[in-house]
Amino acid sequence: MTGFQKLGIATGIAAFAAASAVFSSLEPAAEKGVSAMPPPVSPHVATAAHGAIATPTRAAPLAEPAQALDPATLVVGDNPQYPTLDMRLTEMQARRNGEPFDAKQALAALQQPSAWQADDSVAEQLQLSAEERYDGRSFIRFNALKVETLMPGDTLEIPVQQANGTYRMLVENVEAHGDGSVTWRGTLQDFPKENQVMITQSKGITSGGIFTPDAPYVLQAHGEAGWIASTATLFKGEDTHLQLPPGVSGAPAAPHDHSSHDHGAAN
Repeated sequence: MTGFQKLGIATGIAAFAAASAVFSSLEPAAEKGVSAMPPPVSPHVATAAHGAIATPTRAAPLAEPAQALDPATLVVGDNPQYPTLDMRLTEMQARRNGEPFDAKQALAALQQPSAWQADDSVAEQLQLSAEERYDGRSFIRFNALKVETLMPGDTLEIPVQQANGTYRMLVENVEAHGDGSVTWRGTLQDFPKENQVMITQSKGITSGGIFTPDAPYVLQAHGEAGWIASTATLFKGEDTHLQLPPGVSGAPAAPHDHSSHDHGAAN
C-alpha cells in the first residue's frame, strides 16, 4: 500500500470521527418561586453536555397505546362527596340539561388551581374605551370549564391582582336557575362569613362578585377574555356597594342604579 493510500485512509477515519461527535445538548431547568401573586417565570438555565462518538443503536419499539380514560373509576381531588370524575360529569350534565362535557378536558380543568390567570393581551379582545382599558382593572384569561367542574366542598384559588394577593374560595352551593345560567356561591377561607364569592355562568358569559375584607371586586369574562376590578375602579365618585344576589347572607343595602352605565363588557 502506498503512502498516499495510507494517508487517505487515515484522513477518512479522522473525518468520520469528527462528523459523528456529539457536541452538546440542552437540559432546561425552571426555577420555582412562591409569593403573594404568581411570580414571573424564571429564565431557563441551559447546561452543556459533551458526548463521545455516537454508535448505531437499534430503534426503540413504539410505546403501547395509552389506556382509555375511565371516568367511573378515576378518582379526582379530595372531595368525598364527588370522588370520581364520572360523578362530577353526571352532575355537570344535569345542571346543563344534559349537555355533554369532554372527560379529558374536564380532568385537565380540575387539575388547575384557579379559573383564570393574568393576561394583559386579552384587552384587545374586549370592546373597551381608552379610559376603561387603563382605569386599573386587571385583565385575565378565563377558563369557564374550571368553574363548571366545581362542586360543593371544592376550593378555588381567587387571584386578585389589584389586591396583590390570592384568596381561596370554599364552594358551598351550586344552583342551576333553569334559564341556562348556573351560580356558584361560597366564602373566602380564613375570613368572616360575610366575605363571600359568587360566580354566575351562562353561554359564553361569566360574571361575579368577590367580597374581600378590604374591598369588593367585580369579575366579568366573555369567553376566555375577561377582567377583575374593584368597584371603586368602576364606579368612581359613586356608591361603591355591590349588590349580592338573593339568598346570600350579608347583602348590603341596594346600590345606586348603574344600569345606564357601560363598564366595558364586550358584545
